[in-house]
Amino acid sequence: MRSDEVLNEQFRATKYSVGYDQREVDHFLDRVVDTLRKYESGESIERQPVTANTVQSIQFAPTRFRDGYEPHDVDQFLERLSRAFQEFERGTDN
Repeated sequence: MRSDEVLNEQFRATKYSVGYDQREVDHFLDRVVDTLRKYESGESIERQPVTANTVQSIQFAPTRFRDGYEPHDVDQFLERLSRAFQEFERGTDN
């Protein structure tokens, strides 16, 4: 997975049902993009990079009656991200 794929990912919005806090998800994905760009450029990753373990353990605050992201959409994307980071960490990225 490339950083531009993360930047272009879109999640369905929720308003009156439970969703994930959009700001938290967006902030986490900013960290993901930063780490992926370093992998892509061959730059050393020094400060708290996102890892497969980070992706697997992240939890977002639930929202109700305000804008959120559809949890199923985000969770599916996180599964793909986790697999991508596992490949980077093994040195077998595509």
